[in-house]
Amino acid sequence: MANTYLITGATSMIGIALCKHISSFDDNFVYAVCRENSEGLKRLSSKKNINIVFYEIQNIEIISEQIKNVDIFINLAWTNTDHQGRNDAYLQGLNVDYAKNAIKVAAKMGCKLFVQAGSQAEYGVVNDKIFEEAQCNPETEYGKAKLKVLNEGSVLCHSLGLKYLHLRIFSVFGENDRPWTLIMTAIEKLLNNEDLHLSACTQKWNYLYVPDCARQIVLLCKYLLNEPYITSAVYHIASKVTRPLKDFLEEMKCILNSSGKLLYRSVNPEKTISINPSIEKTSKAIGSINEISFAEAIKRIVFVNYGIKL
Repeated sequence: MANTYLITGATSMIGIALCKHISSFDDNFVYAVCRENSEGLKRLSSKKNINIVFYEIQNIEIISEQIKNVDIFINLAWTNTDHQGRNDAYLQGLNVDYAKNAIKVAAKMGCKLFVQAGSQAEYGVVNDKIFEEAQCNPETEYGKAKLKVLNEGSVLCHSLGLKYLHLRIFSVFGENDRPWTLIMTAIEKLLNNEDLHLSACTQKWNYLYVPDCARQIVLLCKYLLNEPYITSAVYHIASKVTRPLKDFLEEMKCILNSSGKLLYRSVNPEKTISINPSIEKTSKAIGSINEISFAEAIKRIVFVNYGIKL
């Protein structure tokens, strides 16, 4: 069944993947909402069923005057995500207000479902396997704000007659990722046969390639739209594969055939974070998905970003 989507933060890595995936079905239509000066705009494909719309999340109220009859509103927009901004209570509080305003806009557009991008940061530091029912103890203002959107946004959606879907997104990577992430930094250095300074990297980690992330999100949207007994829910967006972080790095070094050294324990972080999410609830809702392997994902990133075929 075809649907009309509105996606804020459409030029983010996940936003671009979502627009690409949704628009691959000819009957779907996407309103891709972004800033006019967004750096990612050049990476957002122009298709007949994608309409790029320029609005700031701070002024999202105006958009309902021009766009009607949207089925699903996916809110990826979130400001001040750098290290300093993530721990600013005032700035993160503004994001909560923006999200709640977006819910009101979604109701005016006639949306059936509001989808909010949450984060693993809502849990705080958890060393065991993480289930959606786990108690949340966020340590950053960013995590606290994401959790507040869940608590207040789900209530607001209920009062306005919308379903609410909260996505706890774990470690997603892809071609349009930020250059300072571990994956992108490692690719850059290993391709140049440079040494990579690392922590012990013995903690568990979970990497999900962004096209698979997009597929999970869309399938969850369809599931909730068609599930009459669920009005609000939290689901993990993560890979079915969790391994020691060191394993991913060793695999990358092998794929890239690099002479650069992985210098473990040359960096001593204040905290060691482990990521081991359960995707049982997600899999039960949408079925098992054949994911693109980590090795294949790395090859695709290298080809797209560097023009090198491995």
